[in-house]
Amino acid sequence: MRHYRWVLETQDDDGQWSRRDGAPPQDPLEYDGPPQQAANHLREVFVRTLSRPVPGPRAIRILLWDGADIAGRPLAEAEWSRE
Repeated sequence: MRHYRWVLETQDDDGQWSRRDGAPPQDPLEYDGPPQQAANHLREVFVRTLSRPVPGPRAIRILLWDGADIAGRPLAEAEWSRE
């Protein structure tokens, strides 16, 4: 099983993006699949959990890296928007 580090970014109704706590989570995501599939999985989880209470964020973006660090370009990205 692979370990991924990820960052959640959310966009508010004014168009401003913010990162979850400004840092990646302490625990990596353990996921048995390629990076894009793992990013898509996180996107679906956050769409379900952040859409309540309505209206929730305008958009979300998941950035995903393999391993213990979030340096360099992410291996995968997944986005969702309610527009």
